[in-house]
Amino acid sequence: MIRFKQNNINNYSYKPFYKRVGLYVVISFIMVTLNFSALFHLINSENGILKLREINHQIKRNGYDLNLIKKTNAALEDKILRFSSKSKENLDLIDEVIRENLGYSSASEKIIIFKNSSNY
Repeated sequence: MIRFKQNNINNYSYKPFYKRVGLYVVISFIMVTLNFSALFHLINSENGILKLREINHQIKRNGYDLNLIKKTNAALEDKILRFSSKSKENLDLIDEVIRENLGYSSASEKIIIFKNSSNY
């Protein structure tokens, strides 16, 4: 048994207990620091969780705007189609647009627009 202890003391790979504990503490500290750093960058980085929430909100807002634009486009397409066909109703619409946009109505003139109940 005495020889075994003497061999360990002479062995260069043998480290005293306090040096091993210090090494474990340093390694543990480095690992904890790396974990906190990774967590911080996961949340606050350019591609982090906060940016992801902001982008998802922007996608929803843009989707709402897209639906609004689609409805406006559908209404404009309907108006264009009404201009292209020839009927008495369309002539009234053309007359209304000319009066409103080109200024052919006078200030004393009142324009009354009747909406069809079939459109609702």
